[in-house]
Amino acid sequence: MKCPLCGYEFTEPDKTQCSGCGKLHSCNMQRCPNCGYEIVPETKLIKKLRGLFKWK
Repeated sequence: MKCPLCGYEFTEPDKTQCSGCGKLHSCNMQRCPNCGYEIVPETKLIKKLRGLFKWK
């Protein structure tokens, strides 16, 4: 995965609890271990389309 904010590439997102939105323990956001930016995970459909068309 590549962070859209800082460009850092990582395989395992930071598993720490996110702060700020108010949801408790059910947030699917992924956090960049380098800058802390919270990223919305891609849906299965987007992943399939990326694989079909080989988008970056």
